[in-house]
Amino acid sequence: MNQICHLSPINLSDATSLDTMVEHRRVFNLQHCELNIFETFHRCSNVALSYNGLVVSSMMRGKKIMSLSGSEEFFFLPGESVILPEGVSMKVDFPEADERHPVQCATLALDWDMVNKNLAFLNEQYPNREAPFEWQLNFSRYHFLNNKELAASMNKLIGISMESDPAKDALADLSLKFLLLRIIQTQNLVAINDVGVSDHRFTPALQYIKEHLTQKITIDALAKVSCMSRSVFFQAFKEQYGISPLEYILRERIRQAKQIMADPALSITDVCYQSGFNNLNYFIKLFKRAEGITPREYRK
Repeated sequence: MNQICHLSPINLSDATSLDTMVEHRRVFNLQHCELNIFETFHRCSNVALSYNGLVVSSMMRGKKIMSLSGSEEFFFLPGESVILPEGVSMKVDFPEADERHPVQCATLALDWDMVNKNLAFLNEQYPNREAPFEWQLNFSRYHFLNNKELAASMNKLIGISMESDPAKDALADLSLKFLLLRIIQTQNLVAINDVGVSDHRFTPALQYIKEHLTQKITIDALAKVSCMSRSVFFQAFKEQYGISPLEYILRERIRQAKQIMADPALSITDVCYQSGFNNLNYFIKLFKRAEGITPREYRK
């Protein structure tokens, strides 16, 4: 199940020996990017953040409330990432930070020339065969959940940034290509829930999943409505979205379960079966893996 995957928190600072309690920063410089680990140790609001280049930020601990100019506020939680273009400022509140529960996030500032060269390399050497037929970042979907592959890519690059290996710049350059592709795949997955393009190759399969979510769904059925062989469908779906069709189905069932839970008259067992699961223990296990808490805790 690939719904939410967290980055590994890093133990860097002692709250008793900091020069600032708000967005205390440790910097790790690479040739084409800069890794910042930010930590905040007390509640505060209206902190303005902006960077040069492409910004990729992932939460590791705690909670922020963030907003772009003219946009609604949103919670920024562990297991989530945002990307921002150069020159965009974001307002940040820290409603729960304290010395025992610091807020921590990892922020990569990437050189735009390097980003564009890597995207050009991907499009030239590994062209995208699905709509929009180009590997490109989408800043209208700047806030998204980490799946397993994206979290692994971020953790890998963070680890390389903190190494003393003399070849770490070369390792980082290779990892950045991987990270950019994972970000785009994750954004493509978010796009599934937007208004689809009628002639998109996967539209029939996605519609089939939506209409049969509470029933048994097989790869063979999805391949058939998509007019592909089973193996071609499975490989193409995973290439486009970064997760398998089964993982996507489970993700959608968890999403439906969260919506159903808004009805207090329904028990957790009712929610389980109405969202397409046929085993309560399995449902609870998957839900906790995806959301970090049990269905009952989520409802509370």
